[in-house]
Amino acid sequence: MKILKILAVIMAICLLGSAFIACNKGNGEDTTAADTAAKAKTEVKLVIKEGSVTKYEGTVNCDGTLGNAIEIFCAGEFEEEFTIFDANGLLETIGELSAGDGKSWKAYYEDEGQSNAFDSIKNQAVTAGKTVVVVLG
Repeated sequence: MKILKILAVIMAICLLGSAFIACNKGNGEDTTAADTAAKAKTEVKLVIKEGSVTKYEGTVNCDGTLGNAIEIFCAGEFEEEFTIFDANGLLETIGELSAGDGKSWKAYYEDEGQSNAFDSIKNQAVTAGKTVVVVLG
């Protein structure tokens, strides 16, 4: 009878120990604060052109998407507010340049050329340190 009580106490301690091990406070992701900060600090250079004429230029720190880089650039460059992306996520306006009248926006890495233009401007992931050309034409 005494051996059953000792065995029951040992089993209870093992069960309690495994419960503490299973209830780790981690969230299951292997990201650190430095990784998160690095994602939030993707620096790209933007060159905004109308045809072949450069209208605006600047370097911005963004979250890694071209859409965010353009929004941050416009917020820092222009005082007045305007709609940058329409309801469909298409680039509409940067400063005094607007799509319409047969003109549309195209974006690409400067070193890769227009033949490798991005499919989507708003959701395009950008590489840190690269120059992105955004052309209205």
